[in-house]
Amino acid sequence: MAKTTMEQVYEELIKRIDEIVKNDEKPRLEALAESLLQVNAEGSVSELRKAFQFAYLYQVKEEPVQSNHQLTPDAIGYLVAHIVDLFTEGKEKELLDIGSGTGHLAMTVKEMVDNVNLSGVEVDPALAEINANLCEFLKVPMYIHPQNVIEPSRIPTADVAVGDLPVGYYPLPAQNYKTAFEEGQSYAHLLMLEAGMNLIKDDGIGVFIVPSNMLEENNETIKKYISEDATLLMFMNLPATIFKTEKQRKSIIVLKKGFSPIVNNEVLIGDVPDFKNAQKMQEFLRQLNDWYEQYSRKQ
Repeated sequence: MAKTTMEQVYEELIKRIDEIVKNDEKPRLEALAESLLQVNAEGSVSELRKAFQFAYLYQVKEEPVQSNHQLTPDAIGYLVAHIVDLFTEGKEKELLDIGSGTGHLAMTVKEMVDNVNLSGVEVDPALAEINANLCEFLKVPMYIHPQNVIEPSRIPTADVAVGDLPVGYYPLPAQNYKTAFEEGQSYAHLLMLEAGMNLIKDDGIGVFIVPSNMLEENNETIKKYISEDATLLMFMNLPATIFKTEKQRKSIIVLKKGFSPIVNNEVLIGDVPDFKNAQKMQEFLRQLNDWYEQYSRKQ
């Protein structure tokens, strides 16, 4: 049976990575970054992105990385893309990926949404290099800001912010953030969410992947933030089946910049069905689209 384009490119990437690791004794992710510029990248954006995705997953299996460096699964990325597509309404928009890592989430969104121009913020130089080379590999432009998004910056404002936010404590003091705790270390994911919302225009939209318990545990600062500076539009729990434990479960939160009081039935809260259940997913997407149609009529 003939190999698909994705399989051919994936095998080329793996072969080149193994050569770089053997000959130059470089870490596998650094070798992956180099290989993206050295293989024959012919195919659709979807085929090439998936070849990269599987190559990345192979490398982190051979040479484990911290959990916050894992790629956002396609099913979650496609759902984020669908939400972005609803709010961009066919108009050209600037999209900023907060903590963009390799750029995989932004590229997944771009694959599904044509009318967005990409930029990202990534402090880790190794991931930022992969991101830059992935842009060349996919022939998709993306401006990458190599810095810590929580620190002061001159990053241009965007219309939409997205992010698969790293979970944990921020090691440094956080000044001028409403989501910061008064004592002790603050949550990095809350600070990054607020930083992302600061970098979008008034009435802009933020779509973030966050811990499912974000509004339940140590929630005083985030509740204050979304009652003064942002409007909660959606909070949808991702399927428990894709996480090892309930504690690791994540959700998608959608916020609009600027607070405007809305009644409870205007906030979409619920559970995303198992991604493998096509019928339930189609029904869920219909409900999501219906919610947006009703919401947009009131704007």
